[in-house]
Amino acid sequence: MPETYVNVYDQIGEREDLINLVTSISPEETVTMSLLCRANAKSFKHDWLTQALAAADSANAIIDGASATFASTDYTARASVTNYTQILRRVFSSSYSQESIVQAGVSSEFANQRELKTKEVKRDANSALINQTSASGTSAVARRVNGVLAAITTNTRDGGGKALEQILYNDLLQSIWDQGGHPNVTYCGGFQKRVISNWTPQGGQRWTDAEGRKIINTIDTYSSDFGMQTILLERNQPAAQISLLEEKYWRIAWLRPLFYEELSKVGEQHRGSVVMELTLEYLAENSSGKITALATQ
Repeated sequence: MPETYVNVYDQIGEREDLINLVTSISPEETVTMSLLCRANAKSFKHDWLTQALAAADSANAIIDGASATFASTDYTARASVTNYTQILRRVFSSSYSQESIVQAGVSSEFANQRELKTKEVKRDANSALINQTSASGTSAVARRVNGVLAAITTNTRDGGGKALEQILYNDLLQSIWDQGGHPNVTYCGGFQKRVISNWTPQGGQRWTDAEGRKIINTIDTYSSDFGMQTILLERNQPAAQISLLEEKYWRIAWLRPLFYEELSKVGEQHRGSVVMELTLEYLAENSSGKITALATQ
């Protein structure tokens, strides 16, 4: 006859064994947004001017004592460039009952949601600064910023669905240099970063540590004929594209920096939002370049 005893399966009243911790590994970094310089915007329509020099002329020679003559080609007009601010917002709420309940890993659901939405709206802005295409907006259509990839129009290369190779990369660098640019940073996603790191340097495999305990098989900087390039991982960069920027000509212009706003009460809810409004300045887009349609497998 089996013994009768109190066991964990029959008894009622055991306390929940829930640790006081919430874990998340969702990526939070906003590389582009963090590295670009800051500026101020004063309107939703943001403008700046560019100026170009006339081409060098080796035949510029005049007769001794000749009078000066003038032509329309002596003057190069300035050009105006426009971008628009984009409003980004994330909303959140919590019932008053939820705020009163003891929760594991969270002292306040509302405060926790505010923190999460702040991180999310920053990631949204980072992606927009790279991938968005400009829209002037109307009373019924949201304004949209022109991101880095849409802004670059002068120095572009089509990868043709092939793997990124050094010859194509250096061809783009030369094209940018011919325009007068000196890019210093290359932004790429995970796949293209691996491709770049697999480029074979002169002399073969990269090694360090004479005892053979460590193999270096990555490229974080690339020394080219046209300057040193820092290779940066950017999660929001499209897998099939890379961009090469001369960063001093790219700035984030803020009309309204990130702020928190408590919204009006509705029923038994505590409500709020985090909002920002910004645009992108590309003071000389021809200082930079991009390669599109690269292989991703």
